[in-house]
Amino acid sequence: MFMKITSVAALPDYILLVGFSTGEYKQFDLKPLIEKYPPFKSLVQVQGLYEQVKIDMGGYGLIWNDDLDLAADGIYEKGVPCEPPTNIDDFRQKLLEELVKARRSAGLSQKQLEILSGVPQTCIARTEKGVTDPQLTTLLKLLEPLGLTLSITGI
Repeated sequence: MFMKITSVAALPDYILLVGFSTGEYKQFDLKPLIEKYPPFKSLVQVQGLYEQVKIDMGGYGLIWNDDLDLAADGIYEKGVPCEPPTNIDDFRQKLLEELVKARRSAGLSQKQLEILSGVPQTCIARTEKGVTDPQLTTLLKLLEPLGLTLSITGI
């Protein structure tokens, strides 16, 4: 059975929170792989690499770079079932509302923000409408010209 990954989050202590097309969520501990297989050591040795985890094109695995990937089936089989994150849509909506509010307060059009951030206006429009989820780097590029930063706090 081929499992498809729909979401991934890099949690502290090298644990991935992985969502599957079945609606299930599992936590996958990378530490045993890091200890056993040399290529996985780079997740610790290369600053910021662990956080760059992405879902591959088909959703059948996770990738970091050309040398490092994991199959969805293995993650599903060895992952620990957990409850899905709550209020994720609420947090997302609040973040997008604050982004639009900050852009308007700065008196900037989407086109002007494109020039300042380097993010295409069409991407800004889709993000503000909630049609697409921006990558973290895109979000940071949008926040910088607005004089804003992103912080994570306990909820």
